[in-house]
Amino acid sequence: MSRKKKKIAILGCGWVGNALKGKMQSQGDEVNCLCRDINMDSLVGFYNCDALIIAVPPSDEYLDVIEDVYFSVSLNEAINTQMILLSSLSFYDNNKLIADAEELAKIKDENTVILRLGELMGYDRIAGESTSGKTIEDGSTNYVHRDDVIGVIESIIDQNIKNKIFNVVAPIQATKKEIFMQNSKKFGFQETYFSDKVNKTKSFSSDVLCDVLGYKFQKEDVRNFWS
Repeated sequence: MSRKKKKIAILGCGWVGNALKGKMQSQGDEVNCLCRDINMDSLVGFYNCDALIIAVPPSDEYLDVIEDVYFSVSLNEAINTQMILLSSLSFYDNNKLIADAEELAKIKDENTVILRLGELMGYDRIAGESTSGKTIEDGSTNYVHRDDVIGVIESIIDQNIKNKIFNVVAPIQATKKEIFMQNSKKFGFQETYFSDKVNKTKSFSSDVLCDVLGYKFQKEDVRNFWS
């Protein structure tokens, strides 16, 4: 059975959003990147869509942007738009802005799907490169490859999942020291130095996501993200 083509809107066509756009378009979906001009996007019908992904990074205007998006979608009463908010695992670190954004999204539409993403990696984002030559604390990781973020979003849209909150991290993690040393040798940048102190980072799991969606991660082991 052929897949039904959908109309998708993405607010925030950055590192993840632009890659998602390309993948969805390759499957025949109509994909539009929203701008900050609410009136223009409404005029051309971008908010009249099957699914809308909010992929903008947090900023001083973050809550206002989310408020505007849900208001614009509500004007298109003829269609039941599936809302997906890309959030962050920093929710568990009592990040007030992230928590407020999630709460706002749920108030505006209780069926919103919230994806609490681990630290995004893959392609030109190489773990250990930004700390090259510096001294930091070791600790566990919560990385997720961009391909899997896109794969998870695709699966949620295809299955029309609603009213769920998922953690999104690769199933097999490692220590920063192990990954950073591996990558410094592979890509030829200076090593990161590690102090004796270990940061007790909390580890997260995507087991619930995999159970609900039947999703299998393409990049299961963070040590193989750049293989």
